[in-house]
Amino acid sequence: MLAACTSLAAQEDSFLLRRWVGTHQNRPLFIDFYDDSMVVVNDRQVGTFTFTSDSVVVVGDTSFAVHYRFAMDPRLETWRLLLRTEEGNVLTMSHQGPMARPLWGNWLGTLGRMPDSGIELRMNRPGQAWWRSSAGGAWTEGEWDRFHRMLTFTWLPDSTMWQGIYDPAAGQILFDETVPESGVTILRRFFRRP
Repeated sequence: MLAACTSLAAQEDSFLLRRWVGTHQNRPLFIDFYDDSMVVVNDRQVGTFTFTSDSVVVVGDTSFAVHYRFAMDPRLETWRLLLRTEEGNVLTMSHQGPMARPLWGNWLGTLGRMPDSGIELRMNRPGQAWWRSSAGGAWTEGEWDRFHRMLTFTWLPDSTMWQGIYDPAAGQILFDETVPESGVTILRRFFRRP
């Protein structure tokens, strides 16, 4: 019986560690849980969290303590995350798959043929982007666009283009080439600088 309870708790723990979307105070709310941290989308800092079988405490730009439980939505045959706030309000949140996730944020990687050279990429919501060598230096400004998994970056002032593929399962962007002679470049999203 103890093993079954432990297994159920482990399943609930792993079920919580995903992206949940909902509304709070008539505004969209996006919460991403990871192994050791969580993000409320649009916060500047990554939050840390602790949870039990029925509560979550988050400390970060957005801090909160809530009770939670899962409920099956029989119409859609999907699970919902229900959060009960300190005020007694219940927020209903839906799971959001990797392809639906926004890509804006910070990305880091190394140049395939130049493993000692790193690259940093910043993507903003309205299609703005900047990149630079992760060793420092000036930012190059540009624009980005997405069509399913394909990403296109256009860098100013000379309209240099990068084309890449977003791999949602691995949480990375792959480019055949970024700067001349770079070879394959793989960028991974980061929330805390390594």
